[in-house]
Amino acid sequence: MPIVGLSERNRLARTGQFKIGERTERGFPRALDHFRIVGGAEAVEAVYGPKPKAVTVYLPLDLGPEVWDPYYKRYGASGLQCKGDGLVGREVGPDGSLKERDCAQRGCPFAQPTLKNGKEQPPLCKPVGILAFQVVGVPGAGVYQIAVKGLSALARVDSYLRALEAAAGGSLKGVPFVLKVEQAKGKDGFPTSRILVADAPETAAVLQGAPRYPRTAPVERVRGYAVLSERGELIATPEVRVGEDLQARAALAERLHAALEEGLIPAEHVQRYREMVAAVGNMSEAEAAEKLERLEAWLQNQGKAA
Repeated sequence: MPIVGLSERNRLARTGQFKIGERTERGFPRALDHFRIVGGAEAVEAVYGPKPKAVTVYLPLDLGPEVWDPYYKRYGASGLQCKGDGLVGREVGPDGSLKERDCAQRGCPFAQPTLKNGKEQPPLCKPVGILAFQVVGVPGAGVYQIAVKGLSALARVDSYLRALEAAAGGSLKGVPFVLKVEQAKGKDGFPTSRILVADAPETAAVLQGAPRYPRTAPVERVRGYAVLSERGELIATPEVRVGEDLQARAALAERLHAALEEGLIPAEHVQRYREMVAAVGNMSEAEAAEKLERLEAWLQNQGKAA
């Protein structure tokens, strides 16, 4: 028996992270006009090109803390030290236990700027939301993550996700939308980057009933095709995606099966032809048509020889 409740814990495996900034050689922060992907970059860039500025994404689960967790967070050398909703924070004690404390809106000192050598330093506790998503066109069970920082950015992303969730009937799972980065000039004159979310070209269609992601195509068995061993064991039943042309593959499978059943294949060739039957599902229509033509010609010659 598995651990009770284990299957109910949605812990998503992380494939990589999207970032909108980097450090220069001298250690200064630099805003980017594209996503910098750490981990799993090749798969994304194969679809969206190098240095993508926008990608189409979807949430693998309905909206919840597993995929979107906007909180005040304070990190230390050992990781997350405190997490709160603005009113109540939950801080990790020295013994690992959690204790409640006032959060930012109740005057937590960690959420206030500090002075160091006469210069104002940013608060140690900041509003951060981690968005976990899958990228359309990129296979894999894991998710990518991006950190959304600042109250205005959190409000912008959260408002969009809530509105899209409502438009989707209360379930946001699998509804596509665009995640993009935009660069502008900040108040200090230096470039700054911000994360934006917006409808994708196919969002409206999905909201109107088109299939959601991931779009795993159904399969369909080749008609009239079931090859058995001498002991009655099933050798193969190839499957191909719905929407693909099946005519040549179905005809080849049926003809091979009939030839084997009717004893038209000499004993020394039976195994080879059974292997061909088993491989029909992996053939293209053109390849199947060519093999069918050759099979018919070979059977015709065999009949004349007999």
